Amino acid sequence: MNRNPFGAGSLIGRGAAQPTRHGQRRQAERCVPQFIIDALIDFGEERFLGGECRSYSFTKATWKRYAHYMGPAIAGHERFRNVYLVVAGDSSIITVAWRH
Repeated sequence: MNRNPFGAGSLIGRGAAQPTRHGQRRQAERCVPQFIIDALIDFGEERFLGGECRSYSFTKATWKRYAHYMGPAIAGHERFRNVYLVVAGDSSIITVAWRH
């Protein structure tokens, strides 16, 4: 019996995902701050990519909810609406990238 109300493999809250070396490099190369990674996991839309992999990205609605949560502190960070991340089944962050 699965006692986890969030389902198997789901990320729960900030800090639950650990980046791989590749994920850390991509995050640094693409200048994506950690708070955006956390926000994607907490507020972003989850899409299953196949196998146990999934991606997280902001939609118009999820960004609006995140911006409402952050209040004035979000000013100047709108460019991060186009960031997404790919997470493996073991909750490791595979990559961080920008949508074009």
